[in-house]
Amino acid sequence: MSVLTDDYFRDLPPKLHRYDTPLGEGLVFSVFPNGTKCWVLVYSAGGFARRRTLGLFPEMNLAAARQAAGQAHRILEVETELAHSGEPSGATGRRGILLGLIEDRPLLAVGLGLGFAALMGMAVVWLLG
Repeated sequence: MSVLTDDYFRDLPPKLHRYDTPLGEGLVFSVFPNGTKCWVLVYSAGGFARRRTLGLFPEMNLAAARQAAGQAHRILEVETELAHSGEPSGATGRRGILLGLIEDRPLLAVGLGLGFAALMGMAVVWLLG
């Protein structure tokens, strides 16, 4: 295999189907049929393989991609720890805050629901205008 430099990745040609060049620790370089080239982190979550695009080439070079992959690994570790400890994160945390606000306040819950319905109605009227 050639030495992995930015020139090596620049020279990879597009093919009929996407192909990946593995670089270790979940970092791969993907080349798409339309010529787009990007850095991708491949990882496992809940028993399923996942892909997270880190950046496009040549805007992000190899050194920056390795650094971004390291940061993404650290973020995924924290998210996994939070999930195992039962701590809410992301949408789950926001949903918990909203439920805490309307708990034992049925009129507030109804008001929020009606407010959302009114907002959606105004959006439809504006779109159909």
